[in-house]
Amino acid sequence: MKERGAAMIPTEDIMPIVKNTIAASIKCNTHRGYIGWSSCNNICMDMHDCLDMCAETLAISGYMVALESATYILVSGVKLASHADSSSGMLTDVIMCTYELIEKCAKEVEKQDKQMRDQALALIIKEAKKSVFDGWTDWRYDLLKCGICLCDEKSAKKLEKVLGTLLEISREDYYPEYTKKEDLIVRYLLHRHLYGKKNTQKELYQNIAINELRIIAIKDAMEDKNYDEAEKLCLEKANAEETWHYHSSDPEDWNNVLYDIYKTANITEKQIAQAKKLLLMGNEKFWGVLKQIYKECGAWNKNYESLLDELKDSKRTVCYRSVLISENEKKRLLEDVMENPYDLFYYGKYLVKEYPEQIYELCYKEISESCAQAKDRREYKKITKNIAQLIKWKGKDTAKLVIKELKQTYPRRPALLDELEKVEKKL
Repeated sequence: MKERGAAMIPTEDIMPIVKNTIAASIKCNTHRGYIGWSSCNNICMDMHDCLDMCAETLAISGYMVALESATYILVSGVKLASHADSSSGMLTDVIMCTYELIEKCAKEVEKQDKQMRDQALALIIKEAKKSVFDGWTDWRYDLLKCGICLCDEKSAKKLEKVLGTLLEISREDYYPEYTKKEDLIVRYLLHRHLYGKKNTQKELYQNIAINELRIIAIKDAMEDKNYDEAEKLCLEKANAEETWHYHSSDPEDWNNVLYDIYKTANITEKQIAQAKKLLLMGNEKFWGVLKQIYKECGAWNKNYESLLDELKDSKRTVCYRSVLISENEKKRLLEDVMENPYDLFYYGKYLVKEYPEQIYELCYKEISESCAQAKDRREYKKITKNIAQLIKWKGKDTAKLVIKELKQTYPRRPALLDELEKVEKKL
């Protein structure tokens, strides 16, 4: 399908091809009424091909055809999510790509005449009302958001009418509050589109408890260089939701947003404090950030040791050890591994050259202890894999000793003895 290219296919044929491709793919990948994990992935690949064709159609100004086909792919994807094994994540990826394409289509249609804008909006509303979106509230409202750019004051009334109907129906739902939140977001975005950010600021602040709207308010404040307001809005959430875990990719991670505010505002002192907070939450990226800031103000050497001590005390073992490896702090790494042999056979490779005896001794102890806990061949294989690693690290004498002792200690474990004999051949 890709090879033919949309330019060679008449635009009126695109929709039938998309429908037939998806229908054939679903039929071919359904076995006894069930769509398994790999079958779902096969359908997703065909959907991606259809999306490529829609994108090519959009590129040659087939706006409505591309939009109609993309919404058809979206609805098919949402249907699939209800009854296929989509645990690989590929279906979610297709659906997200489809929204991107629908948004692009809508942005292109926005530049066209009113008749086409109204036609596109009517299509989006019609699709969003379909029962396939029942239970997929966020996906339904995400589709309606795509239609906002097409609205003028007159056509906006149609969108608001649909929002009202959906809100009314949602009262019967398990989570009517969730629909209410989505409704408020779409209404605000619609009003902002129609009347501008200044005239809708009151509405924005009335609903500032909604995270998505608070993010918009923070971005507005940043654009206006009102950094105090941006900081205040962010701190209200960061202090209220003090979390122990940091999600670097989550735009609603307020500590992350707060760091960006200080960086943009160029407030070095607060930037350092926030970067340190994020590092001590376990995000090693901020080690490099702090290093750069401290070096720029000539304070790196002064703060280096104390920063390492604080990171050790934070008990973020993986983060602390990653930093030690990047800074080539082998003595500190050895001390930490000796205190806590967590993942010894990973960290050992950074230490065995300089500290072979200490690492061999730790390996001996770790292998002996894990063998005492082991119950089946799968666990014995893990133990002998570690012995093999010890041999690779030139710890043959320790390996011989531990094999001999394990054989003597557990003479009635045939599976263990079998695995030990296999690894013994590597000596």
